[in-house]
Amino acid sequence: MRRMTGLQVIALAVALLLVPAWAVAFQNEGTLRIGGMWALSGGAAFFGKAALGLGTLAVDEINEAGGVTVGGKKVKLTMHPQDDACNAEQGLAAVRRLATVDKVLFSLGPTCSSVAEPVFGTLQKKLGDAGDTGLQLLFFTDTATKFGLAKLSPWVFRNTPDEPAMYDFIVKYLKENRPELKTVMVSYESDFAHSAATWKGALEPALKKHGYHQVVEVVDWKWLDTEMGAQVTKLRRANADVYFALAHTTSMCPSLKEMKSQRVKPKLIFGITSLAGTEVLLNCPDLAEGVVSPTNFAPINARAKQIADKSWEKYKADSNIHSVPAYENVHLIKGLIEKAGLTNTEDTLLQDRRKVRDLLAKVGTFQGVIGKITLNPEDHPVKPRDVDKDMLLVQVKSAKWTVFWAPPHLKQN
Repeated sequence: MRRMTGLQVIALAVALLLVPAWAVAFQNEGTLRIGGMWALSGGAAFFGKAALGLGTLAVDEINEAGGVTVGGKKVKLTMHPQDDACNAEQGLAAVRRLATVDKVLFSLGPTCSSVAEPVFGTLQKKLGDAGDTGLQLLFFTDTATKFGLAKLSPWVFRNTPDEPAMYDFIVKYLKENRPELKTVMVSYESDFAHSAATWKGALEPALKKHGYHQVVEVVDWKWLDTEMGAQVTKLRRANADVYFALAHTTSMCPSLKEMKSQRVKPKLIFGITSLAGTEVLLNCPDLAEGVVSPTNFAPINARAKQIADKSWEKYKADSNIHSVPAYENVHLIKGLIEKAGLTNTEDTLLQDRRKVRDLLAKVGTFQGVIGKITLNPEDHPVKPRDVDKDMLLVQVKSAKWTVFWAPPHLKQN
């Protein structure tokens, strides 16, 4: 065997560095790439990092069990995350990298609806349309919650909360179980798509539907605001029975601090879905005492507790309403990959994406961590490619989330 000279060794090393990452990421190398784009930095990083952790946990479990079978061969899943920082411009760059540089089979994420909306707008609008130059990349979203996002492209599926249904349930619950609570006040983050959409698209219609005509005050602030004295003064003067605080932890904690300072004490406080995680317990557990939030996840059974403990131990990743779907999605897609007849080569990547997409569209009901989840078909009149799943109400008590209400059929142990 001929020995290489020093210059040849250097030249080879440089050549290897210049080989695109995807060149060693397909069937011949025994790997299959999946992607994710989340807010791994910035104000929403708690949720982005949690989703990455839970998605990675699922990948690890699958690989530790032998991987995924493609073409009669066991291959390992590899996770390729991108940081969109809850920034639309950064998200647009991330999706193009995932589709054309990382060349992933599908992607999880994004975290923020304000990123998901423009990102999903870059995807193909009509399947098989040769004149549509939109990206053909499958998204199985775990976090971005704004209602209707899956309608933007047939390449978008979501395992996310149905907030209109959640807040409709809460308002109906109040009417039936707490009729003495008659007046309502609301706060929301005007510059954060999820918060604004929860107020305008979920809570406000529910209040009108169920006859809550005494909405005595509505205030707003920015997502990253920490000073809201004027707004809380309005809430103090309103003195409503029920307070809907549709704010994320970044502004929720300082607003609750101001409410304590001004002695604002509504009889019941409901938070936004995203509040139902560990972040608020780390930042202001005493201030959040008694707050109730709707969620699709709580560690109420043995499997849920095991996953929550494992994800925290391995990745310091919080298991919550937005992160657990990443775990569920990866496990579901693994099964579809094994049924799809993929070739797993660069040349067949678009066909492989389409095969998995088409199988996902026909999944129907599948098992989630705490219960059954139904993925609605593409011809669903209201929520195509979105899910229906069990919801719970959880409440902060002594720096822990406890179950305030759960459907009777949902197993707890």
